[in-house]
Amino acid sequence: MAGVTPSPGGSVTVVAPPKVNLRLLVGPRGDDGYHPLVTLMVALEGPADRVTVSRATARAVRCPGIPGPANLAWAALDALQAEVARPLPTLAVDIEKGLPAQAGVGGGSSDAAATLVAADRLLGLGLGHERLERAAAAVGSDVPFFIRGGAQWARGRGEVLEPTTAPAFECVIVVPGQGLSTTEVYRAFDTLPHPPPDDHVPVPAHARGLATWCRNDLWPAARSLQPTLADLHEALTAAGAAPALLCGSGSAICAIAPDAVSADAIAVAAPAMSPGCRVLRARFPGV
Repeated sequence: MAGVTPSPGGSVTVVAPPKVNLRLLVGPRGDDGYHPLVTLMVALEGPADRVTVSRATARAVRCPGIPGPANLAWAALDALQAEVARPLPTLAVDIEKGLPAQAGVGGGSSDAAATLVAADRLLGLGLGHERLERAAAAVGSDVPFFIRGGAQWARGRGEVLEPTTAPAFECVIVVPGQGLSTTEVYRAFDTLPHPPPDDHVPVPAHARGLATWCRNDLWPAARSLQPTLADLHEALTAAGAAPALLCGSGSAICAIAPDAVSADAIAVAAPAMSPGCRVLRARFPGV
């Protein structure tokens, strides 16, 4: 994870970026209650959260909407202490939100990963990626990805990572006013016909190939819960998105564009497509 900024005041600030799943293949729910995944995630440049970890006299997580122990950053501090197997100094986490909740862009998981990185740097633990990822896996499925960033195939519950390459692209993320619960989306997924098997087509070398390669098996479930997403998807496609793709379990839709000029045009047009939406302009630099 990039963007680590130390402060002379005894704190470290880390930028927590969003992600998009360029391909999200979902298997049937197993006996453990989880759905096996095969997904290609990429970390985006653009709007982000900022996570600051500081020494404190009492633990605190201050975050608009989800403060305290309910925030994954709190679990990240617990996981870090479990990884080093000894008590750590008391820390406070302040999260400045730039990313929406219940949108599928991974804001909470990214914040948790940023908390691990910042605390490791602040306390001089020197854990390295392997141990930070192990602590991250104890927090949540997508958290290890945000330790690595870049482009990663993720399998299992999302914690088994394999570096890969993906083409550079520009994008616009449109976040409707109404979010979607991941639990509800997976519950709806279980009531629908199973998606087709993996076609094992390689990742395209150029962004123009993403139009036919990207796939999200949760799209029919999300659309069934929030039918207006179909209208937004259609409007973004008509505006030049190639493709328009549900972000994770939703509710945001990522419009991938062939170039910056096209993405800027989609960003200007997007607010009229979904009243009350947020529009985030982002990009993936390629790897």
